[in-house]
Amino acid sequence: MTRSEREVLLKFAPSRSDGGVSTGDLQGLLLQVVFALMMIFMIAYFIFVSTAKKERAEQVMDLNRQKLVLALEKTAENRRIRYGLNALMTQGVDGQRSFDAGEYVKGGALDFPPAAKAAFVAGSAAAFADYRDWEALVGQWRREVFAAAELEAGSLSSAEIAWLEGEILARVEAVRLDARGVQRALAAKLQEALIRDPGQFAGIDSPLSLAAAIKARSLAIIGETLGTEVLP
Repeated sequence: MTRSEREVLLKFAPSRSDGGVSTGDLQGLLLQVVFALMMIFMIAYFIFVSTAKKERAEQVMDLNRQKLVLALEKTAENRRIRYGLNALMTQGVDGQRSFDAGEYVKGGALDFPPAAKAAFVAGSAAAFADYRDWEALVGQWRREVFAAAELEAGSLSSAEIAWLEGEILARVEAVRLDARGVQRALAAKLQEALIRDPGQFAGIDSPLSLAAAIKARSLAIIGETLGTEVLP
């Protein structure tokens, strides 16, 4: 121990009644100081490592979410194509989709061009077949999303899995509502025509019964055109 080191440590050494401080005392004090400094550096290091890991995890989560969002959009678009929606609906600059049912209802009957009718019939049949088993359909979406994102469920955190499940359910329902909306919009146009010419319902006197009969008939016309049931 050098003289200068001894003088510095003496300033921190506790006073003794005999007025003397041994070299052992000073070395013990030195070890305490060194240990305290090491603790400070160790704490700082662990804080740095923890922060770096957290930032890295957040970056990975953001990247995963971006991949999953794109995969969800791709999967939803594939389903819209499968259900014939892209052939029947138009998308505005704001991203909203719309369907002009009046374009396909003439004189109280459905009047589709061949390509549009094929898309409507095949797409509606596919939609009805898929939505008969909701759980199986959600499972198919899940597999398609993971494949499109090139990710595996095991690579995602529990928070990411929970978010993804919610997004899949929301998009499966959104596509169902679009497919159902096309059918119901056509039925509504047919109802307008049936109301103007209610001859086939002449035996029904009650307004409520007449409205129910017209609605049922319009949906039946849709079902007859499809060769299957309309979406509930």
